[in-house]
Order: sequence, then structure tokens, then C-alpha cells
Amino acid sequence: MRILDEPTQNVINIIKWFVLATCVGVIVGTLDAVFLKALDQSIAWRNKIPYFYLCLPLALYVVALLSRKAAPHDKDYSTDAVLKKINTYRPVSFISILKGFVLSIVTMATGGSAGKEAPCADVGAGISSIFSRLLHMSLEDQRKMMICGVSAGFAGVFGVPISGALFGLEVLWVGHIFYEVMFPALVAGITAFQITSFLGVDYIYHPLHFVPVFSEQFFLKMIVAGMFFGLVSILFIEISKMTRVFFRYISRKSNLFLSCALGGVLLMGIAYLTSPLYLGLGIAGIDGPLGGEPLHSPFGFLYKIITTSITFAAGGIGGVVTPIFFVGAQAGAMLADFMHVDPATLAALGLVAVLAGAANTPLAASIMAIELFGPQIAPYATVACVISFLITGQQSMYPSQRISWDSGKTIDAPRTHASAHYGRRSTDRAPIRSRKMLAKQVWRELTHHLIPNQKNETDSKK
Repeated sequence: MRILDEPTQNVINIIKWFVLATCVGVIVGTLDAVFLKALDQSIAWRNKIPYFYLCLPLALYVVALLSRKAAPHDKDYSTDAVLKKINTYRPVSFISILKGFVLSIVTMATGGSAGKEAPCADVGAGISSIFSRLLHMSLEDQRKMMICGVSAGFAGVFGVPISGALFGLEVLWVGHIFYEVMFPALVAGITAFQITSFLGVDYIYHPLHFVPVFSEQFFLKMIVAGMFFGLVSILFIEISKMTRVFFRYISRKSNLFLSCALGGVLLMGIAYLTSPLYLGLGIAGIDGPLGGEPLHSPFGFLYKIITTSITFAAGGIGGVVTPIFFVGAQAGAMLADFMHVDPATLAALGLVAVLAGAANTPLAASIMAIELFGPQIAPYATVACVISFLITGQQSMYPSQRISWDSGKTIDAPRTHASAHYGRRSTDRAPIRSRKMLAKQVWRELTHHLIPNQKNETDSKK
């Protein structure tokens, strides 16, 4: 009879988590739909106002003031803060949910360059946290529920049920996927996607109508493109860091209003001198390159990096994945002119590859390419995503993201049982190989397999 105990318990757990994940998916999917509808209405109303971005200095100050001064202990309205909460087994407060929901709409509607995924994912984690505490679940199960909420939020906001669920798992801890949460996360993601679709949320898909003939030359181009997208990811990360430091200095030396006003004025200047395309959500800047339309400027990806960095440093609230999509699509379309590749194809590859590099999520980004652009892009997207991921090294748009793998990323030293349970990182780390050594190793392995020897043999070593 003991032989049947484990299968029976597994069946009970599957049923249990199927029911819980379905409930999470329904709730988060409904909130996703409400948020996306409210955001669309706000943007439609804003578009009727000429030079809408003139109110950015005041809007950024109001958002920063409410987010930092009102209930100052409730600041879990960013994806990075939620990742930290999940990794340390701590709940997300209801006030943080309200801040992320409302203030992100104000940021994007007034022209702040931010994304729509963070409020949905963060609200998903918060609602799941509250739901699990009402059920008096253990800390471990509460953490699983929060992961399900994040996965449901990402899946519902972009219409990518599989990659959205995997993104919620992969973004927490690079090099470690929580397989025990994979089933409920997938159920929550698929359910959220079905609910948002039922409630009338429209998603943007761009199936690519091309069947490239595979050749070593084209494959090498994809490798070079992956390296370029990795460098773009590093550029995004570093500019964001420097901008935060600069505006923090301004805020401390003067006051919050001057910091926010300076950010708003800079955004207004960029919009006036270039185009308002680089402000706000920026969906048009994503759809254009994916549709094969000519770029407004070859430096569009750089303008978006700057406006996004300024928006967050000056007090704006929102997500970073949608700006990453913008940057990737614009960078890919720009690179296509130099590599003589179809612009729409390279824009699609850039969209997912920059995400893989900036967020350290190559698996989710590769699957997202299939869900958004069709299966024919799969091998090329996978190569570009993995190369971009390797190029970025140990850097990430999410400082609270944990990284532990044995090929150049940070490796955590062994931790005690208590620190493992509470998610605390040890200060002792194993030696980290430099990014230069990693790049050399990757290049050697790639050239070894792509350039055959005279006898057309391959080395048996891996």
C-alpha cells in the first residue's frame, strides 16, 4: 500500500494546485483586462490633446510624491521589488497594489516612457499573496502562489500564455527554474490569457511570412545579430543605472520637485526635437518595424533607452519590458540595413533577444518568439536569445534577480538551511569569470562547430 501513497499524494497535489492556479488566473486575468482597458482609454483621451507631454514635469512630481510620501513603507510597485519579496518569502501589501495600478496609468498616459506589464504582474503577485494568506497557507505555498500571480500577469498582458508563465519562473533566479511551480504557473498563465481574451483585450501578433533557406552564412549573421542585441541590452542597463545615480544626486542636493521637473523637461525636449513616438507606451514604435515600415530615425532605440531611463529615474512608475520590446524592434530594423536581412525579421529577433539579454530570460524569450511570430522563426530566435544572454554576463534590468550558473554568471556560495529558506544571499561568492573570457570561449566553440576542418570532421569534445 505504501507504493501507492506517493502517486496518490501527487494526484491530490495536482488537483489542489490546478484549482488554486485557476482561481489565480481568473482573478489576475480580470484585473489585467480592467487595467489594459483603463490604460487604452487614458491614452485615447490623451491623444486628443496636442503637446500632451507639456504636463510631464508636474505629472512625474505627483507620481513620485504619491509613491514615496503616501504610505512610504508600501513600495512594492515595481517588478524588481516584487522579485525581492518573492525570493525572501514576504507578502506584497494591498496599498502597493493600488499604487502600481493607478500611478503607472498616470505615468504612461501623461507621456512617461514605461511599460504595461509590471502593474499587471505586480498586481498578480499582490492579489495571490493576499489570497494565500486568507487561506492560511504555508510560506512555501504562499511563494508558489505569488509566482503563479506573476506568471498570470505577464501571460495576460501580452497574450503569450506559455512564455509569459515561464518568464515568471525564469526571471526570479537565473540558472534555477522552480519545476515544482511550473504546472500551476502554466495553468495560471493560460487561464489569465483566456480570461483577458474573453473580456475583449486585443493582442498584437505579427506572423512572419518568410522561409529562409538555412545556410552557414545566414546562421553567422544571426550570431552577429545576437551579439549586437546583447550589447544593446548592456547599453540599456548601464544608461539606466547612470541615470538613476544622477537623478538621485539631484534629488538629494536640492529636492524631489526639481529632480522630477528636470526629468520632465528633458523628456519634453526629446519629444520636441525628435518625435513623441519615444514617449509613453510606444506601441506604434513596435508595430512599425515589425510591419516592415521604415524607421523614423536610425537612433530610435537609443532615444527610447534615454526616455525610459529618465522616466524611471525622475519618479515614474511602470514596467520595463514594453520599452525593451521597442528598443529591440528598433535596433533590429536598424541593423537589417547593414546585414541585408529582411527588416521585419530582424526586428522580431531584436524584440525577443534584447529581452533575453536585459532580463536574463533566454528560454521564455525564445518561446515568446514562437507565440508572437510563428514557429518558422524558432531556430534563429533561439540562437539570438542565447547569444544576447551570454553577452550581458551578470548584468540585469532587475537588481534583485538572483543569478547562479556555472558559465560566467554569479555563483552563490553554499548557504545554510535558514538562509536558503528565507532567501538570503551569502556574501561569500565563488570566483567569477570575466565577460572577456566568456566571450572568447563562446566564440571558440561557435567557430569550431561552424567552420569544419579539411576532413569535414568534428571534435568529439563538447
